[in-house]
Amino acid sequence: MKKVIVAISLLVVAGLSSAQTDKRQIESIEVLGQKTTPQLERAFDKQRFEFLALYNSINDIAKFDVICKYQKTIGSHIARKTCEPRYVKDFRAMTLQTSSTGTGIEFERLPSDDHIRFLTSDTREDAFEHVAALIATHPELFESFIKLDAIHQRIEKRKEDN
Repeated sequence: MKKVIVAISLLVVAGLSSAQTDKRQIESIEVLGQKTTPQLERAFDKQRFEFLALYNSINDIAKFDVICKYQKTIGSHIARKTCEPRYVKDFRAMTLQTSSTGTGIEFERLPSDDHIRFLTSDTREDAFEHVAALIATHPELFESFIKLDAIHQRIEKRKEDN
């Protein structure tokens, strides 16, 4: 019997307190969190690799595929994922073949990455147009690109603020 009276009195008190709270204003506090710059950069890399995987699944022109692999830099045991378009990889292989002699590869004759980037600039422009066309015609790729761009904008804003 005591339990029933206690339960009823709690319900009455709860009803009164809810009626009283309707009459007075309740202060609300919003807590906003920010990701650190390294967290944003990791999120950007994750979204970039998801975008590239989706792009490769949609892309139908082989030379515009983006090939990603894990590489260890010299003197490091940490493998990082790097990506480059197939046309750059093929051009690099072609220059390696043409600069090799019967006795070995002449490393001083190999073009630098900047030189390769310059020599493939026309193909790069075609690739950008192809990517833009795929983004415009595939909503899921467009959505992934928007997420990627939003993270990039946050990173750039963070750099400007510092």
